[in-house]
Amino acid sequence: EIGAAAAPPPAANAIPGAANAVPGAANAAPVAANNGAASRNPIPCRPYCFRKSRDPPATLYELSMRVVLRRYLHPGATEQNPPKFPSLRDRTMKRQMENYFNLLPSHLKSDLLHNLFSGNWDSCRQAHRTRLDRQMFDNKLCCTYPEECPSLHDSRFMFPPREDLVTVWKILQGKQATTLDLLQFMENYHSDYYWEDNLFSLSSGARDIFRNNQLGAIEAALSKSPKMVTNIQKVLLIGTYRELNAPLWARLLPTMQYLQSIELHFWSADHFFKIIHDLNVELRELILCRQRQSMPSKDLELIPKMIAKFRSSLRVFILDSKDKPFSQKLSKDIQRSLSKCENLECLKLESCESPYVHWCNSRYRVRTKKLVMSLRRSDHYKTVIRNINRCFNADVLIDLFYDTYVDIENHKHSFFSNHSVLGGGENTVAPSTRMFEAQELKGDFYKLMSEFGVKVHRLSAETDIRPEYFMYQFPNLEYLELFARASRKVPVDTRFIERPWKHLKDFAMEVDPGFSTLMVEGLLIHVLGDIFTYTNQLTTLKIHAIQSGIRVSETNLLVKLNQVKSNLRHLKTIEFLSPYCMSSRGLTAKLADFFISNCPNLELLRDVASWSASEEAWANLAVKAERRGLQTAWASKTTRTAIYTIDFDCVGWVQTDTGHQFELYDNFNEDWDLEVDNNDIDEFMDV
Repeated sequence: EIGAAAAPPPAANAIPGAANAVPGAANAAPVAANNGAASRNPIPCRPYCFRKSRDPPATLYELSMRVVLRRYLHPGATEQNPPKFPSLRDRTMKRQMENYFNLLPSHLKSDLLHNLFSGNWDSCRQAHRTRLDRQMFDNKLCCTYPEECPSLHDSRFMFPPREDLVTVWKILQGKQATTLDLLQFMENYHSDYYWEDNLFSLSSGARDIFRNNQLGAIEAALSKSPKMVTNIQKVLLIGTYRELNAPLWARLLPTMQYLQSIELHFWSADHFFKIIHDLNVELRELILCRQRQSMPSKDLELIPKMIAKFRSSLRVFILDSKDKPFSQKLSKDIQRSLSKCENLECLKLESCESPYVHWCNSRYRVRTKKLVMSLRRSDHYKTVIRNINRCFNADVLIDLFYDTYVDIENHKHSFFSNHSVLGGGENTVAPSTRMFEAQELKGDFYKLMSEFGVKVHRLSAETDIRPEYFMYQFPNLEYLELFARASRKVPVDTRFIERPWKHLKDFAMEVDPGFSTLMVEGLLIHVLGDIFTYTNQLTTLKIHAIQSGIRVSETNLLVKLNQVKSNLRHLKTIEFLSPYCMSSRGLTAKLADFFISNCPNLELLRDVASWSASEEAWANLAVKAERRGLQTAWASKTTRTAIYTIDFDCVGWVQTDTGHQFELYDNFNEDWDLEVDNNDIDEFMDV
C-alpha cells in the first residue's frame, strides 16, 4: 500500500520498445505524467534491478505489527498528517495499553519489543559477522548510503518518547521473558552520557531529570520490579564507564537462576567480573567486549578465574579487549584455564596485540571447534601462526581477519600513491614492504602457513593484494571478503601449489573510500578475474563502493570475464552497490547484458541504476531479461536535484514498484559545456 501510494502513474510510451519488456506494457517502464505532457516530455526511466521474482509484499504479521505500534511509526512511514495519540502519563491510557498487550503471548511481545527498540548498536556476535560496512551489507532497498538516503532504510519505528519509554518497555518485556537485551540503549548512553561519566563521577543528579537517560530509566524500573528478571536465560548488559550500575546488577544477577549466557560491554569491569565469578549458575556463553578509550584497571586479572569456574559448562568464550594488551603472564594463565574447558565450541581472544604471541613453549593444548582470530603482518605474525599450530587441535575451523599491511615498528606501511599507478599498484608501496614480503619466499613461512592456512574456512582481509595470493595460502575457504585499496601482485614461495577453491560460495568486496582506489582501474579487473579463475562454485557476488565511484575499463573487464565465463554458471546473486554515475570509464548496460546472458541460475542483479546506457539499450535488455525469466524493476527520475560535492550533483529517483526514493550522484565535470560570448572569444583564447 505504501509503495502504491508513492509510485507515479504508468505510461506505456515511456521508453521505446518498453511495451515488451515486462508482461503488461503499461507497467514495463512507468513514468509520471505532468498535466498530459508525458508524451512530449517523458520522465527518464532506467532499471535498478533484475530479479527472478518480486519481493513478497508485507506479510499479515508485519502489517499487524505496524497497526499495533502505529503511534511509534516514523512520520515518513505513514500518512502526511498522522493522528495524535494521548500520552501514557494518563493512568487510564496506561491501564488500557497494559490490558491490551497482556492478551498477547510472550513470543509476540518479544517480537514487538525487538522491532520497536532495535537500534544501530549490534550485539558482539552480530557486530563481527563482517568487516564490511554493516549498514550496506544487508541493504535490500537501494545503493544510496542510509544516512544520505531521503527514505528510510532502518526500522520503521521510532523510539518511544521519554514519558512512554519505561511503560512500553516494561509491558512488552513482561515477567516471563527469557532474554534481557539492554544493548538497544547503548547508542543513547554513548552519545549523551558516556563523556559525562568520563569527566564526572555522578550516579544521579539534575542531568537525569532534564535529559533522556534511557539506560538509567530502564535500570531504575528493573530495580523497582526485580521479579521481571526471574526467568532470564540470556542477558546483554552495559557496564557504564565508572561501573556506577554495578551495585544494581550485583543484586539482580544472582536472582537469575536459569541464566546461561552473559554478554557484557564495558569500559572497566573490576566489579562486574567479580559479580559474574560469584554466580552460582552453569554458564554456557560468556562474551566480554571492552569499549575503546577504557579506564585503566586490573579487571583482566580475573578472567582466568572465571574461565576455571565455568570450565565444565562453558561452550562459547569471547574476550575482545580492543586497545588494551594482554600481559605475558595473563595470556598464559588464560591458556591454562582454557585447556581445562571440556566442551568449548567457539573461542575468540582479541586485543591490540595478539595474545597468542605469548603462547610460546607452552605445554597446554586448547580444544575448540571454532576459533575467531585476527592476524596482522608484523614482526611477530609468524610466531602467532606457529603457536596456533602448536596449541590448538588439528581439526579446528578458523574464522580469520587478516590485515596484510606490513606493520614495522608500530607503523603500517600501507598503500600510497604520489605518481601514476602501474598495474595493480605494485609501484605504490614502500621498499620496506617489499623487503618484508621477500622474507616469505624463504625460511619456514611455507611450512607454517601450509599447516595454518588449511584450517581457515572464512577470511576477511584488509588488503592491497589481489585474491590470487590468498588462493595459494587458504585453499579451503567457504567465504571471502576484502576491504581493498589496490590489487598488487605479490610473489609467493614456489613450494605453494595452485589449489583452486572448491568450497568458496560467497565473495564480497568493499572499496576503501579513503584512497580513491577505483581510480586504479585494474582493481575490479584483477579481483573478479582472480575470483572466477580459481573458483567455479561461486553463488553470491557483492561489490560495495557506496562512498566512491566504480571507474574501470569495461572493455578490458568484459574481455577478462569472457575468459572465465564458464565459471559463472552457479551465480545466483550479483550486487554492485554504488550511487555514483560515472560519465566515462564506468559500468554500463553491457556488463548487465553479460551477466544476464552467461549466468543461467541468476536470480538477482542489482543495483544497475547508476550504470550508464541509453533508454533504448535498457529497454532491449529488459526484453532479454524477460526471456531469461527475470523481471525488470524500474526507477523514475524525480525533480529533486542538488549539489552533492564539487564533482557530483545529486539527482532524486523513485522505485516505481516500491515507492522508495533514493539518490544518485552524477559526475558532471566531464560533461560541462563552456558558453563564451563571441565578443570575448579572443580573450578566452588567450586564457
